[in-house]
Order: sequence, then C-alpha cells, then structure tokens
Amino acid sequence: MRLTFRNEKKESVPDHQKFTSDFNSVIFIVVWNSLGFFFIEYIMAYLIKQVLNYPASYLGLFFSIITFGGLISSIFIGYLTDRFSKRILIMIGSFGRGLSYLGLYFSIILESLIGMYISAFILGLGAYIFWNPLDSIISEKSSKYHRSSAFGKRRFALGIGMVLGTVVGFIIFSLANVFTPNNAFFIYGAIPVFGISNFYAGIQFSRKVDEEKKFVYPESNNDSLSEPELENSTESSKTSPNFLFFLGIIILFAGFLLSAVNYGFYRPFIQPYVLENINSNAELVAWFYLPTALLGALIAPRLGTIADKINPYLTIAIASLLGGVVTWLIINSGSLWFFAILLVVDNTIMLTVSFVFINFLSRVSIKNRGKIFGLITLFESVGMMIGPFLGGIVYDTISPQAPFIISIIVEWSLISFFIIGIWILNPHLVESIQDNKKK
Repeated sequence: MRLTFRNEKKESVPDHQKFTSDFNSVIFIVVWNSLGFFFIEYIMAYLIKQVLNYPASYLGLFFSIITFGGLISSIFIGYLTDRFSKRILIMIGSFGRGLSYLGLYFSIILESLIGMYISAFILGLGAYIFWNPLDSIISEKSSKYHRSSAFGKRRFALGIGMVLGTVVGFIIFSLANVFTPNNAFFIYGAIPVFGISNFYAGIQFSRKVDEEKKFVYPESNNDSLSEPELENSTESSKTSPNFLFFLGIIILFAGFLLSAVNYGFYRPFIQPYVLENINSNAELVAWFYLPTALLGALIAPRLGTIADKINPYLTIAIASLLGGVVTWLIINSGSLWFFAILLVVDNTIMLTVSFVFINFLSRVSIKNRGKIFGLITLFESVGMMIGPFLGGIVYDTISPQAPFIISIIVEWSLISFFIIGIWILNPHLVESIQDNKKK
C-alpha cells in the first residue's frame, strides 16, 4: 500500500482486467437483499421509542440483539466460508433475513417486544452469515489493484436497494397513516415484501453465480491466486515477521472493537434525537434521510476508485477528525436541511474509510480470507452489541447529547490504533500492490 497519492494519469482499465465476467451477478443480489435496510432501522427506532414509548435503553437493546445474533454466527462463519460452499452460505443468510422480516412484521402487529427481539436475533444471525462469504467472493472475483472499486460497486448496489426500499416503504407507510391510521397491518406492510425479496435474492444468487470462477491476472495463465501468497510466505519466512504480524493484528482489531462500540454508542440515537429536538414529524424526517442513501449509492463506485489510490494513513486521520466535527454539528443543527447535508457528509467519510480498510484487510491473506473477515465480524459484533445498550443508558440518564459527545472523543482517540496497526501489518501483506505501480 503506497504512502503517497498517485497523481499520474493512467489509461482506463477495461472491466475484464478488474473483475470476473460474472461479477455483476454477484453484486446484483445486494440490491434485493438491501431493500429493507434503512426502512427497518428507521421504523423500529420510531416504533420502539416514539410509538410504544419504551426508554432509549430498550431501543439500544434491540440493536444490541441484532449484533448478538451476528456475534453467534461470526464465531463459525469465517471457518465455514473457507471450508464450505459460499454460494450455499449466502443463500442461507438471505433466507434467514427473510424469515426475520416476517417475524418482525407479525411481532409489530401483535405489539410483542419479545417477538421483535427474537426476530432481531435471527436478523443478525442471517446478516452475518450472508456478508462474510459474499465479501470473500467479491475479493476472489476482483483484482487486488481494484479491490476497493469492487467493494464500491457492492456499496452502490446496496445504496440502490436502500433507496428503492426507502421510497417504496415510506410511500406505503405515509399513505397508510393517512387512509388507515393506527392499522399496523397496512402501515408496516412493506416489511413482508422486503422479506420475500431476500428469498428471491438467495435463489437467484444460487442459480447465477459460479463460486469456482476466480479472477485471473492478465499476465498469468494460472487459475489460482495462490502464487502471491506462496511467494510472500517464502519472503516472510526469511524475515520472521510472526511477532510483528500478530502485534499489528491485535492493535488493528482492538481499534475495530472500540470503533464498533463507539459507532453503536451514538448511531441508533440520531433519529430519536432529531425527532425529539429538531422535528417530530416521523414521515417528514424519514424523507430527509433519503439523500444520504441516494448520494451514497451514486458516489460509492467513485469513492472505491479513490480509495484504491490514496494514502491510508492520511485518509484515516483526516476522516476521523472530520467525522467528530460533523457529529458535533449534527447534534447542534436546528434545521432538517442542514441535518440532511451533514448526514451525507458523514456517510461519505465513513464510506471512504471503510473502502480503505476492506482493501487492506482483503490482502492480509488469501487462503484464510474468510477467517479474516470472520474475525472482523466477531470484533465488530462484540462492539456493536455493547455500544447501543450503553448509549441508551447514557441517553436516558445523562442527556440526549451525551452519547454523541463521548463518541467524538473516542473517535479521535482511535486514530493512533488504526495508523499503527496498518503501519505494522503493511510489510506483511500477502497481496502487495507496491511493486506494480503501472497496474
């Protein structure tokens, strides 16, 4: 990973030198799978906090339970991803999400908080089973020189699905509130539709994607990507990097754990904060979230391309500093328009940093890539399970602004974890891109 910007002009690289021929089929599943992402998150926060009038800690617990389901699956999904059919795992994950949406819908109609919590657990379980093997397949079907671009396409598809789902979901939600108020059967009628879309996505992926087809570099006639790893392993054995390698892993993943706690500490409470302090109209606030998903989808491929080229250290430092500033401005904004703009900026920062990290971590290992992604999932799951619950307690007992202020301090403190971890691991990457600037 280079430490400088690559400003020289390069000829456009054709897609067949970046991705496999079935790469778009891999990405297509994300559109169907992500239709309910934002709608579910928004509606459940609105339902638990505003409609059912439960404390913020109950809302935080809902998101913690989602992550607890992911934590359970993250314990074994990395191993299964490297040993079992990724195509089948993705289909199982899609079906799990579909079942959870149906469970949420009936729990909402019955106003059963326990049912919502059980469905949340299944949602987390299915989601993590889905994403780990999918990220591994995306890595296998893309060039290491364009890995961030590959995940940018994944984020583009996710954004398109979120936008479509948000538009459909809130049209149904708004119309039902006008014509059939207090009728949960119609108000939340989009949720089972999104559940069915997950079943469809899993079936289509199973039919159209060949997980055995992996990216072959143009200069190589081999179908395997094991050569770089074997070459790197030979070099590594001479320099004995084991201690430094594991030290870098420990520091970097400690940063992921703390970052996930921090993210969960404040993120679920942005919506309640806005509804309680800026505008109480749930339907209106929902539409102001839409530009975030839309612009995120449109700029994600470009951000992925940029992330393939930029200095990771500088990116992480600047993004973390700006992220804290944006969070501060969000809780001090008195206008929905200003709030929407800040969300777009915040989302852009998070996307760029996530592409930098996914690029880097996908090149730590090839044979154990699923375990690497599983380890990331495990640490993030623990953090996201702790964060929302603690954030809800702080929101209720101290002040609505407290979770956001604390998160800013923590975010700035974590810069050193990520920079030091990447700096230590950088020489030991299996897929190094330092040696091929012309690519």
